Amino acid sequence: MTDTFRSLIDRRASDMPDHIYLVDADCDRMMSYRDLKETCVGFGNLLHSMNVRPSSKVAFLMDNGYWTVSVLMGTMYNGCTSVPINAVASRKNIIYALQHSDTDLIFVSSEYKALICEIASEVGLQERIVDVDMDVGLSVQLSQFDVTEPRFADVDCDSSAMILHTSGTTSLPKGAVLTHTNLIAGGRNVMLAQDLTETDIAYCMLPLYHINGQVVTTVAPLVSQSQVVMSRKFSLSKFWPIILKYRCTWFSTVPTITKYLLDDARNRGDEKKNCSLRFARSASSAMPAQMHADFEETFAIPMLESIGLTETAAPILANPMPPAIRKSGSVGIPFGNEVAVIDNEENVLGINEVGEIIVRGDNVIGEYYKAPEATAEAFTSKGWFRTGDLGYYDEDGYFYVTGRIKELIIKGGENVSPREIDDVLYRNKNILEVASFGYPSDAYGQVIAVAVVLKPNSQCTEKDLLDFCVKELGEFLCPSKIFFVDELPKGPSGKIQRLRVANSLIENN
Repeated sequence: MTDTFRSLIDRRASDMPDHIYLVDADCDRMMSYRDLKETCVGFGNLLHSMNVRPSSKVAFLMDNGYWTVSVLMGTMYNGCTSVPINAVASRKNIIYALQHSDTDLIFVSSEYKALICEIASEVGLQERIVDVDMDVGLSVQLSQFDVTEPRFADVDCDSSAMILHTSGTTSLPKGAVLTHTNLIAGGRNVMLAQDLTETDIAYCMLPLYHINGQVVTTVAPLVSQSQVVMSRKFSLSKFWPIILKYRCTWFSTVPTITKYLLDDARNRGDEKKNCSLRFARSASSAMPAQMHADFEETFAIPMLESIGLTETAAPILANPMPPAIRKSGSVGIPFGNEVAVIDNEENVLGINEVGEIIVRGDNVIGEYYKAPEATAEAFTSKGWFRTGDLGYYDEDGYFYVTGRIKELIIKGGENVSPREIDDVLYRNKNILEVASFGYPSDAYGQVIAVAVVLKPNSQCTEKDLLDFCVKELGEFLCPSKIFFVDELPKGPSGKIQRLRVANSLIENN
């Protein structure tokens, strides 16, 4: 029988009750596996007292921490569906996510209470808001309830555990319905790829409203019987003190955060090579090859690139742990699911042939909530999920992503990968961040444009960058337009939103 969050948490509480599952680094509060079960049971009794029914949708808008995990796990443990709300989403998208998911109740921390109260009447939640102090949390409420006998019936592994909305940068978000099987399979895939054991301690700094924070560093430790240390938000000044204090063995990051860590190490001149870390894991967007090399040289631990989606409960491909082969620029090999590449006619392609990457496995969703047409479009005729990523695999079975289908630049009939342009520009010492995109052109259909964020105090000019691009890329791939901007919009995981950049600059220029 496949696990549910109830059966998995119950087993951990029985087999290793005193083993620490969670540490909230902001208040130094610890949760054992026994505590986790008791909190989940008490939370279910709290829901029952509020007339929440099995399979109801329970949302949360909270920063990371002890009580956020309690709400997330408690909701799923009791057979209800968790609806994490993106704290950096637009007001419009937050309203949509709550209405679209049929949310019955929402837990909100003080930082976001004013926003939810403001929109409560629009989403029918006027009397269904629960305040959560991030330090005291639900201690008072839960102390009133029995923590030994769940009030809700047993849970089915194929029932929905979470509705997580995609970013919706170009249209309304879609609600990916993730079952207990999907989420636990995603956590198991992380465990397999990174050889996690009960001695590992993850550091979770990515938000719990994003699939990476949820599955990679919250569910995977539960599956692997290990531990997670969590901070409310990423803080550069607190990063190394937390790693050192709690002896974390790994963390999951994104290229933007990796860039901050590298710049900080250079500025301080105190490379952190002597600590408990055994690896780092990167996802969300492609890491430039030079950044990858710099990280491993600076911190003396392997950086394992991977790729995943909301719809696949995080990872589908990952670079394995040493001594297995790791390839810079590759997003790795499959763990726990099948991955292939197809052309426009759904023919399966061979080695080094570029097409759309597709995936199937227990971690892959079966539907988008209340969106049958979007669901049908997301799958091939043979039931594989379409990732929307273009890529290929080499003779060793390692996959490479060349771009997003919707982001592909078509100049004069030639397909140009934005990542190809980005990777070259990141080698320029003056550039902090860059996003290449297609700009409309009467002559070519599209030409190459780039939005560039320069490093502080850089004196780099447009001519300097053009000269660099001509030398490194050649005339055809040299950008025709360069836009200097103060910042680039990012999603909740820190991924640069290329289409949003393009739409904004094309519309205003």
